[in-house]
Amino acid sequence: MNIQFAPTDLPLSRRLQTASVLQWVFSFLGLAPSCIVLFFVLMFTRFWLISVLYACWWFIDWETPSKGGNRVHFLSNLRVWDYMRDYFPVKLVKTADLDPRQNYILGFHPHGVLVAGAFINFCTYATGFRKLFPGLDSFLLMLPLWFRAPFFRDYIMMAGLIPSDKESASYLLRRQGGGNAVVIAVGGAPEALDARPGAFIIQLANKKGFVKLAMEHG
Repeated sequence: MNIQFAPTDLPLSRRLQTASVLQWVFSFLGLAPSCIVLFFVLMFTRFWLISVLYACWWFIDWETPSKGGNRVHFLSNLRVWDYMRDYFPVKLVKTADLDPRQNYILGFHPHGVLVAGAFINFCTYATGFRKLFPGLDSFLLMLPLWFRAPFFRDYIMMAGLIPSDKESASYLLRRQGGGNAVVIAVGGAPEALDARPGAFIIQLANKKGFVKLAMEHG
């Protein structure tokens, strides 16, 4: 297999788009393990107090991911996400109005390998979700395992990610006043493992809990 390098005359904008995608891929594949290693390495250095203090904070903040997280709008509005949007490109098309006084479960398909489409549309403001659906905040469900990684858990919560369990989704769907949109990639991990270019296979067998959840919360 030959390695093909990008031509030297490639526009700067395209290079920035590629760089934005690379940092995002690293954040999902490499940042969590790096944070775990950093947490333990610090314990054996003169900066051990950082890990100790964070462990105390982690104990106090343990339930936060299941209670809506700690979204930071500034992070979701960074220019880097615009470059990532243009790399693919990704576009969000509105086909119906949503009453911001209600809460919603939004199904997303296809899952893909790293759920790039859902992340760009619902964890960033690059495609204009907040302008298209004013008054609604979107929360993307993610495997609970990722919220057990020190430091990394705080990063993904700031992007609007919450654990993909019933308790986390129900907490937002029970909120009075509405304005919450819980987004679930309905095929889950099995669909991610079946992702192939040009194929759009949805895995719904034994994956209908989100329908029951929607009925329970009206």
